[in-house]
Amino acid sequence: MGRVSLVRILKGVILFLAAMGAVFYGFVFPELIREMGAVDFPWLVGPGIAAVSVSAIPIVIALALFWRICTEIGRDNSFSYANARYLSGIGLCALVDTGYCAVGTVTVFVITGGHPSVLLLAVTAVLGGLAIAVAAFLLSHLVRKAAELKDENDLTI
Repeated sequence: MGRVSLVRILKGVILFLAAMGAVFYGFVFPELIREMGAVDFPWLVGPGIAAVSVSAIPIVIALALFWRICTEIGRDNSFSYANARYLSGIGLCALVDTGYCAVGTVTVFVITGGHPSVLLLAVTAVLGGLAIAVAAFLLSHLVRKAAELKDENDLTI
């Protein structure tokens, strides 16, 4: 697979993820919150939808950073300091969203008493977010090291 086709596929994946995020954050999550809170906690529906919507911000930022990485790959500049920064930014976004999810889950559990299946889903989301953060930070380190080696080789005649 060539560089250009790889970039097209990756950017297509980003657009697909953005579209799926729009569907979930625009329709699925609000409807689930309405259904879950309508009977016992109607006063939590509005704040719950707002709180879940805020969690989309780091995701949008991470997708934008991933788009920039794909653009750099398209320029044949895969191992660059810019890509290392973008990967660190993605890791930070994952950590922020993971922490926000953990705090939100504890808050909902304290207020509502919670349900074990919701806790299981939240723990899965937190572990997934941590895995993404660790992978992004590791890749950032490796790309930074590769950029250093590339700079050294560019100076060698």
